[in-house]
Amino acid sequence: MGLGRKVHQEQIESGLPDDLDAEFHALSAWAGTLPERFGARVSLRLIDVLSAEGFVKSLVRRFGRYPAFTVDGRRYVGSDFSRVDTLIVERLAAATG
Repeated sequence: MGLGRKVHQEQIESGLPDDLDAEFHALSAWAGTLPERFGARVSLRLIDVLSAEGFVKSLVRRFGRYPAFTVDGRRYVGSDFSRVDTLIVERLAAATG
């Protein structure tokens, strides 16, 4: 899994400000750990907030800041990926319990 070479190259070419670039790299690094830790039980879908789909999802889910995550209906907004990990672990435990 990963965000893909094409997406990464687009981000580099977009000339993101340093803070957004660092956030993108942190998100990418975290996302790259998911297959090793959770295998096929977890999938990640990256949606660009500037796309039509991202705009609609932001409105429906009432996200006003990013990055934003939804794990089986539970939401988290921020860059503390350990909080997203917790949501994932709790969801997986509920599914097997």
